[in-house]
Amino acid sequence: MSRPAHPHAMAPKTPGKTRTAPPQIPASWWSTSRMRAYLAFDATGFVYLLVGFLAIRLVWALGSGQGAYDSALGALENPIYIVWNVFALLCVIGVGVRFFRLFPKAQPARLGPAKPPPGPVIHAGLYLAWIGITVLLSAILAGGLFA
Repeated sequence: MSRPAHPHAMAPKTPGKTRTAPPQIPASWWSTSRMRAYLAFDATGFVYLLVGFLAIRLVWALGSGQGAYDSALGALENPIYIVWNVFALLCVIGVGVRFFRLFPKAQPARLGPAKPPPGPVIHAGLYLAWIGITVLLSAILAGGLFA
């Protein structure tokens, strides 16, 4: 079942010679797989908001003293927090993979006289850079570098 959209939603700036039908929102709009993918992608923003609140909570506890910070870190050992962090990691990986999939399509056809490399080469470079930066930051945070 479709419903009418706003009558002026897609109206041209100047009226055309022929009258067009008013825009209609398709009945299956919410149930299409593409729409579900868009909504899942958009929902990751809410996940990032909650992860940000968690980070603010930890910084607040750090400013409240060593005991408060140790208590906040101890709370993160709860299995619910572990599942949440794994879910947040999957959301970050999903957004990264989606970005990498769209990146070659956004490249210009030419950069001066040179053509950009083929899509698989761009994908490989992006994934190698992502893995390399992840390994480097993990080594720094684990104390393997600059300790």
